[in-house]
This record gives sequence, C-alpha cells and structure tokens, in this order.
Amino acid sequence: MAQPLIEELGEVLKSPKDSRIFRAIKLQNGLSVLCVQIPNSKKASAALAVRAGHFNDPLETQGLAHFLEHMLFLGNEQFPDPNEFSEFLSAYGGQQNAWTGSEFCSFFFDCQTRALSRALDYFSAMFKTPLFDETLINKERQSIDSEFRLKEKDELRRLYQVHKTTCNPAHPFSKFSVGNLDTLVENDSYTLQDQLWAFFNTYFNANNMRLTIVGAQPVDELARLAKQFFADIPSGTPSSSKPLEDLPLYLPSQIGVYIQVKPVNPARRLIITLPLPGIDDDYKNKTTSFIAHILGYEGPYSLYATLRSQGWVNSLSAGGGMSGSGYKDFNINIQLTEEGVKNALFVAQTVFSYIRQIKREGLADWRYEEKRLTSELSFHFQETPPAGELAPQLAVNAHHYPIYDIVYGDYRMDGLALERAESTLDLMIPERARITLIHCDVTTDQQTDLYHTPYSIRSLSATELAILNDEPNDSDARLPEQNPYITDHVEPYPLERRLNEPKAVINKNAVTIWHYQDPDFRVPKGHIYLNLESPKVNESATHFAAARLWSELLIDSLNESLYDAEVAGLHFNIYPTQSGMTIHTMGLSAGQLPLLKQLMKQAWKVKFQRSRFEAVAQQLQQNWQSAHKNQPLNRLFAELNLTLQPRLFPLHDMAEGLSKLSYKRFSQMSNDLFSSMTVSALIHGDWQSETALELHELIRESAGERLTAQPPHLKPKRVPPNEVLTLSVAQATDDNAALIYFQGEDDSAEQQITWMLAQQLLNAGLFDELRTQRQLGYVVGSQYFPVRRLPGFMAFVQSPTHQAESLQEAISSVLSEKVEQLDDFLTLQRWKHAKHTLAEQLTVSDRSLRTRSQRFWGAIQMGETDFDRNYELNQALERLQLSDWLNEIKRLIIEQPRQIVLLSRQQ
Repeated sequence: MAQPLIEELGEVLKSPKDSRIFRAIKLQNGLSVLCVQIPNSKKASAALAVRAGHFNDPLETQGLAHFLEHMLFLGNEQFPDPNEFSEFLSAYGGQQNAWTGSEFCSFFFDCQTRALSRALDYFSAMFKTPLFDETLINKERQSIDSEFRLKEKDELRRLYQVHKTTCNPAHPFSKFSVGNLDTLVENDSYTLQDQLWAFFNTYFNANNMRLTIVGAQPVDELARLAKQFFADIPSGTPSSSKPLEDLPLYLPSQIGVYIQVKPVNPARRLIITLPLPGIDDDYKNKTTSFIAHILGYEGPYSLYATLRSQGWVNSLSAGGGMSGSGYKDFNINIQLTEEGVKNALFVAQTVFSYIRQIKREGLADWRYEEKRLTSELSFHFQETPPAGELAPQLAVNAHHYPIYDIVYGDYRMDGLALERAESTLDLMIPERARITLIHCDVTTDQQTDLYHTPYSIRSLSATELAILNDEPNDSDARLPEQNPYITDHVEPYPLERRLNEPKAVINKNAVTIWHYQDPDFRVPKGHIYLNLESPKVNESATHFAAARLWSELLIDSLNESLYDAEVAGLHFNIYPTQSGMTIHTMGLSAGQLPLLKQLMKQAWKVKFQRSRFEAVAQQLQQNWQSAHKNQPLNRLFAELNLTLQPRLFPLHDMAEGLSKLSYKRFSQMSNDLFSSMTVSALIHGDWQSETALELHELIRESAGERLTAQPPHLKPKRVPPNEVLTLSVAQATDDNAALIYFQGEDDSAEQQITWMLAQQLLNAGLFDELRTQRQLGYVVGSQYFPVRRLPGFMAFVQSPTHQAESLQEAISSVLSEKVEQLDDFLTLQRWKHAKHTLAEQLTVSDRSLRTRSQRFWGAIQMGETDFDRNYELNQALERLQLSDWLNEIKRLIIEQPRQIVLLSRQQ
C-alpha cells in the first residue's frame, strides 16, 4: 500500500485559553483529516461530512440522499450485521447519528475514549463496501415513509414546502428532500439498489469528504488511526457547487410577492424574505450578520421596540434563512399580535423604513467594531463542546473554511466591507421581497402536493409597493447608540483558595447561598442561580398559569432596557418551576451583580402594560390550547410527567384559568404570588467569596419582608407494587403511540443503578426488534427516566400503521422476551464490561463551567448538598453482582412491576 500521509495542512488558529491540540493532515487518497486532542476527555468522537445532499438527488428518485444515509448504517462487507455497530457503541456509552442537508450530509458517532480504535474500524467500513441489501432496502423504504408521515403536520416542513413550490423549479432546492414510498421507486430501467450504488460511487469518495477525529489521545495517534482506517477509501473526484452559483433560486415572477399560508395550529407570523447572493465568500467580514445585528436589535427605540409599542408584535428576529452555493435568504421573522395581523402591511413598511435608515446612517465603523469585539470575546472564552458535538461541527466547517480558520471562522470579523454592505442593502427593497403571512384566517387558493399546505401567492400591487417605500407616520425607530457594557479587556478575579465543592456561606432567614470560585475554569465568567419558592404558586391551575404569565411578562418588560447587556455577554433567563421561579444570570462575571440588582428591583415593582398583558396572555393561551395537536408521543410524555410530578397542572386547565383572568385580577394576584417565599442560590465562577455576601445583601434589600416561607417538600407520585395504571390520552393526529413506564421501588443508589443498567443492556435489542425487524414505526426507543431521584425506565413507539393497543402488546412482549434472554446473553464478560461502561459515565469530569454549574445547581435543588451522589452510585455499582441484578430486574419488569401504560386515542 502506498504511504497515505502525504502532507500537513497547516496550523489551526485557536484561543490562547483553548487547551485543545489540533493537527490537520491530508492522506494520499485526498482525504482531509482534522485530529483534535481534548486532554483527559472520557469521550471520543468522529464525523465524516460529504459534499452531497438532496440537491444531488436524481429527479426520478427524490429523497435518495436521505435514503442512502439510512442504508449506510445497515451493514457492509466487513460488518454485515446491521446492529453490530450500534450495539458496540451502546456498550461503550455512545451512539451514532447522521443528517442529510441540501448540499452536504454528515455521519458521526461518539463513544468512550478507550473504544475509539474499534469504533473507527466499524465507522470507516460504512464508506467502503456497503451492502445495500435488497430486503433491508424494502424495510427502510417503510421507515423513510414513516418519517415523512410523522412530520406531515409539522409547521416548519409545511411552510418549507410552500417555499419549494414557489421557487425556481429548475433549482434543486425545489426537490423533495425526505423521500417516501411514492418517490423511492423502481422501474424497468433501474432498481433502488442501482440508484444507491450510483449515488454512492459518484459522491462518496475521499476528495469529496472531510473527516474529524476527536479524543483524549495525542494527535499523532489520532492521525495514525485515520491512516489505518480511512486511507483505502477511493480518491474519486470532488463535486462542484459551480453549476448552482449561476442558477437563480427565484424567478423574476417569484420576487416582489405576497404569500399567504394557512397553518394547522393557530399562528400569527410575518416573514419578510430578502433574496441575496451567496455569503460563503464573506465569512471574514460577515456583512449580513452585521446588518442582522442592527435590524434585530431590541433596545430602546429599536425597530422591535417601536413595533411592540404599537401593539403589533411580540418578537422579531433578523438574518436567519436558507443559504447555500450562490444564494442566501435573509429573513426577518416576526411574531404578530392580532392587531399586528390587521396591520401587517404597515409592520412591513416600518421594517423597510428601518432598512433604509441603516443604509443612510448605520454603516459606521464603531458599530461594526462593537459586534467584532463581542465576537472576539466569545471566541477567546468559548466553552469546549463535548466531543460528540465538536467533531460534526468541525467536519462541516472543513468544507467551508481553510484549515487555519476551521475554529475561528465562525467568529472572524476583519472589518466593515462598506461596498458589500451598501450593495447588500440595495437588494433589500420591497420590489425584491417575498412577504409571507401565516395565519388561520388568510385567503388561499392553492395547496402543495406534499404536506398539503394551503397557500396563495400574488405580486405586490403598485399601491402596496408605494406604501412599503413610503415612511411610516408614527415611527420613532432609531439606530442603536453606543453600548456602554462592551469592553475589550476582561480577566478573571484572583483565586482565593482551591475547594472541591460549593460551600453554604449563607443559611439563615429563609435564604441559602452556595458559593464556589472555580479553580479549573479560569475565565472571567460565571453563573448565578436564584430559586424563589412560594407556596402560593401552585394553589390552583390559575395561580400556576399566573406565575408563568408573570415570568414571561417580566422578561418582556426587561428585554428592552437590558438588551445592551445581553449583546455585551451578560445574559439572563427567568423561568417558572414547580413551586416558584428561577432567575439565572450568566456570562461575563463583572456585570452580573448589577444586572441581577436591576432584575430583582424590577421584579417586585414592575407594573405591566395592559397591552402587553393581553398580547402575552393570548400567546400563552394559544400555545397551551394547541398542545393537543402535538405528536402523540409528545402528548404521552407530557401526561406521564403530569402523572408523576407533584404540583403540576394540565395545560388545558391552565389555559382555561388564564382565559378568565382579567388584567385587574392578575395585577392583584401577581403582587401576592411571591409575598412569602424562600430563596436558594448558587454563585459559581471566578467570583471571590465576598461577592456571595454582596448577593445576600442584594436579596435582603430587594425581597426582605417576603423572606418568610418554609420551602415545600416535593416528592414524586408513587405507583403501588404489582399494579398497572393505564391512561388514555387524546390526540389530534393520525399516528398512534404507546408508552410503558416502570417505576423504581425507592430512590436508593442501588435502585438507580439497577435501572441505569436496564437501559444500557436492553435499549439496542428493543430498538432493533421493534423498529428494524417489525417495522412498527419510525420513533422507537427506551430511556432511563428518573423523577427527582426516583428512578424509572420507559419504552415507547409511535406508528402511522398500528393501533396503540397492538403497540403496547409488542413493547410488552418484546421487553419480557429480552429480559428473559438476559440469562443466556449476559455472560460474565459482558456484565463486567457493562459495569465498567456505566462507571465511566458516572465519573465523567465536567467539560465546561456551564456543565459544572448545572451539576452543582441540580444537586442543590435535589437536596444532595454533599455533592457526592455519583460516588454513592459508583459504590453501589461496584457491589452489584450479576445474579442479584438479573433477579431484581426480572422482579421489577415481569413479576412485580410498578407500571404506567399510556395509550394515544383519536379525539
């Protein structure tokens, strides 16, 4: 064999704070490989991104790229068993997945670091000698069709199909990307197997691929593994995007148009789409991102603030939309109020007026510099994603950026490209826009062939264009002023001392504050969690709904005044809990206490505007009332949660309670909701201990007289032993679903370990039998499902072809069969391996400041304030013997189950 490692591809630019080590190489077959070492990582990963997607589908076999993605997992000459790779990964704490986009597809897996070499052997074989077995081809066609049918009522897919139907039919975007039984067909000229081989041989070659391997191993070892397993992939010829770059996405008759779309669920959206040329060549300047930053600004006198003050919108975002070779859809996505729906044309008029204002006054270097500085800070102090996320991200980046910028490219902003910005804004005019209104009461006269979406499309009239090009009468929108929060110099506070876990520095007068100055993640960032618990929040469904509305309105009232802080890296979130509300601030540590002070001050003194009360309450009611139209399995998950969790209320009860809540009654109730409460807090980052004392003083000043309540004691609802509780859940779609949940006996470490092992050892077999062999549905799975600390396990199926009762019978029989087979399947060697794998999962170190904060906060909320639960679990795992576990899991699943069965039923 020729020597495959022929060249180094150069240095990868990374942050000085980044401890990862990179090496980029090219094998002799032309495959570009990025090797990434994450020191001490317990997980490894690999991803292969191929420049081929649904744009490359033959017209006569649309959905072929997606179908091929599925088939590559179903066996090859080296490993013909379709389940062998997934079972191997499951045994080593990992999983596999893939996606197919318009011009690229990506395949990836993760596993424990020690299993990487063997996993790469399996993974690489997928791209060398796939089997494309005819029996599995026929089975997988059914799975693809089930996936299509599962999403037939999905609002995004239905809207997407309108875009496909109303674009240039010669552009490959118009093709059907998913595939179904009507498109994945054969004829006298070819079989599906022929089509799969033709697609594979054309596009799946080394020059058309980018590989990323991530692990704790040194990069030279990762490079050796790449050479060992991927050097014999054929070189081939890279595909080109050049034919697309000169092909317009829209014909002249398809721009300057007004599109109306009727959704399945109630919706009030306005999408202004502005077609632009491709932006890949502008990654160093990110011109459209800069324009989107100004358009999407939400501070005082912004476009959003102006439209919101008129009672027309609830949210606005800018810059999203499809992009690819030669095209970019710049979308301004607006959630309207009912009044906004009536004035949609004038909403769009205000938007276009603001775009013209940006062109006149907004293209200033200082504005660009602010955006660049925040991007640089994000790059400098980025948190390393887990290996399983990093590998796919970098594999795709390798197709878009030179090696030097493979990490930095997403953040890089070299300077304002003034001519490009001006020419871009020249294209953002009403005459070139596609304005889409999504509402249940729109007038439609057509329907898409796929997804059956009612829509209409017509040219904007001369009168409408005149209005859109005119200035609004009552707009006070202005461009953003300089941001006072932005800084280009940040350093972490000095470390006081090294501790292993948070310490309770305050525990008195209904306030407990935990503090931890992190000795490992030495960055000027942190997280503050404040949990406010009140017994009045869940007195009734109306009280619970009012608390949710209060949280939403508080965020709504604060967004404008605190938006500059958000842009500068100071973030906040406010969300309801089972017994109150949590305030979470995060980001750069220097400004978080002032930010929290403003939040707390506003929380108890704010007077919400009646118009905002009505708009936000209406949006919440709409969301809750339409929940019954969710996918059947999601409805079962929600019902299970409602059954097990204390102090939760059905969404329809909350919607009804909110519908009867007047503005006056809400104002009275909101003053009373948190009149008596307990506060628990965590401050974790680079702050020193004195900052925790300042936090205590802030809490006392802002909520002193309210700090009187005792915290509620929440316990999950229990299922009696040897009992089956069967629940029927109404659903509005054609699919059916079944879910069987088994509850643990208690919350001991021994019970938790028992059920964790059950998930690990049963999951792959259940999936294979229910989905691959029996073809019951596309959504099939099992999950370890604890409620607070009480363990549990569930298995579920959603199907377009089988009744819920038959799904329940199949789950029950297959599960019992798999449990009985454990006596023969589970050798002592496999048992030891399963225990070792779980032990590694329980000892995974925190990969970032954020994940460590989440772990600490979760432990505090669960009352596990010795922070050593995983140690207890590992001790229980070490003591557990195979014979004891087999007897226990048979007893818990077959002989004496505590079981809840949930079945969907048609409304």
